[in-house]
Amino acid sequence: MQILSRTEVLSGIAAMVVLELYHLKWIWLSEWNCRRCSKKNLECACGGRWIRYL
Repeated sequence: MQILSRTEVLSGIAAMVVLELYHLKWIWLSEWNCRRCSKKNLECACGGRWIRYL
């Protein structure tokens, strides 16, 4: 049985948090509509195009 160190556990938790943030960003881009043009945020060209690349 192998026990993980605190550093390994912390890096695993940090990786899962980052993955979940990207997942929530994808949901926001693909499912929510733009307030100005009513298209999906992923298809919208109203501005905020830079948000897709963050």
